Amino acid sequence: MEKKIKSQDKNINFGKFYRNTLVPYAFTSPALLVFIFVILSPVIFSLILSFYKFTGFDSNFFKQFTGFENFKILFHDKFFWISLRNTFYFVIASITVQIALALIISIFIFFGNFKNSVLLRTIIFFPAVLAPVAVSLAWRKMLEQDGVVNRIFHLSFPWISSVHAAIWVVIFVSIWQWTGYNMVIFYAGLQSVDREILEAADVDGATWWGKIMRIIIPSIFPTIILNVILNLVGSFRVFDIVYVLTRGGPVHSSEVLTTIMYYYSFSANGPNKMGVGSAIAFIMFAIMIIFGVLRVRFLKRGV
Repeated sequence: MEKKIKSQDKNINFGKFYRNTLVPYAFTSPALLVFIFVILSPVIFSLILSFYKFTGFDSNFFKQFTGFENFKILFHDKFFWISLRNTFYFVIASITVQIALALIISIFIFFGNFKNSVLLRTIIFFPAVLAPVAVSLAWRKMLEQDGVVNRIFHLSFPWISSVHAAIWVVIFVSIWQWTGYNMVIFYAGLQSVDREILEAADVDGATWWGKIMRIIIPSIFPTIILNVILNLVGSFRVFDIVYVLTRGGPVHSSEVLTTIMYYYSFSANGPNKMGVGSAIAFIMFAIMIIFGVLRVRFLKRGV
């Protein structure tokens, strides 16, 4: 009798294990396999390659182990530090200026009750639909020394060939293109704001600034966090706008982490050091992990 009870208990435990563990993993296994082969495997391969000297022309990837030599090359390269600084410029600009502009425009349109608000939103959002390469080529032509911008303002300033101005021009073009994208997300978030609370605030004599800071922003705070995360990730991944507008120049002054990684790894005029490029990729990955951990901790604290 006891043996039968034990066997029944085993069958029940196996049934629970099958339903609660094996079945969920069976359904998620296709996505898990894709994640392993498409995302996780390249990350591990890039990490391993960062400890080897590889030019891209050897048949053996792991022929010459160099330890931390690739990282030492980066830390002694002033252009790497310039690219890191410029990347953080992108991050700061995208999560402050870009988000602030998008938020102001979305509030202005949402509560303005304009007759042609749909057309206005479409015009502002339109640059986000265009390919970044096309946008960059158009702005590159306009910002040339004999381009449209200098002709309009009667200037002869070298916007994209100035060591001090190039990176700020690139950031401006990026903000111009993606502000509309953030605006649409904010506009969707504003749909959840309770109009009755705003009307009650009007009765109490609240100013518009007070309503924005005490009602609107707290109501769409999750949307703000979403835009911050999207802009943070996008700023670290920016490549096409920088490469098309300035090629990282002049004199590497507008390099970001992705373009300096391309320069080290694939550029025809570069050093062809894919191991160093992999080291840059790993540094980018580590920075994103740090930001991700900090974000999770802040969310747990209710920030």
